Amino acid sequence: MKRYLLRSLKYFLTLCVLFVALIWIKIAYEQLPLTMWQMLQLYFSAWNGWAMAVMIVAMSATYPYFGFVRRSVVADIVADREQIEAALATSGLVLVGAKEGALYFRATGLQRLTLLLEDEVVVEQQGDEVVISGHRRTVVRAVIRLEGYLVNKRRGNE
Repeated sequence: MKRYLLRSLKYFLTLCVLFVALIWIKIAYEQLPLTMWQMLQLYFSAWNGWAMAVMIVAMSATYPYFGFVRRSVVADIVADREQIEAALATSGLVLVGAKEGALYFRATGLQRLTLLLEDEVVVEQQGDEVVISGHRRTVVRAVIRLEGYLVNKRRGNE
């Protein structure tokens, strides 16, 4: 629950910064004779400013729920480690740690900032499947690549 609230707060602050940046761009490029404070007062004196505020709160409160996933792939973390590392490296992730039955990956550089430092992807062995969990976009890309690498490995073994 603590992690969920922290993620919500991060997305709330990010959306607020984007909202203020858009207002600043509007002031700068339309050459309005208003200050930032006056423009914010103007927005929130009408219903659409309050609707935007409600949308920012709603999006930041729900994004951690649908923004992070767990996907399963039939594989073995030991036998298919080369393919797992290659698939996640192709997705822009590097291996930062390993424990028994689990591998931990993180994004690098700009990708890490775009994910608001919520870039950890965990690969765990559960039965005959490998479960990959983390940010939705990153996990889905990694799973698609991993499935392709595993198919190519199996074809090469035939």
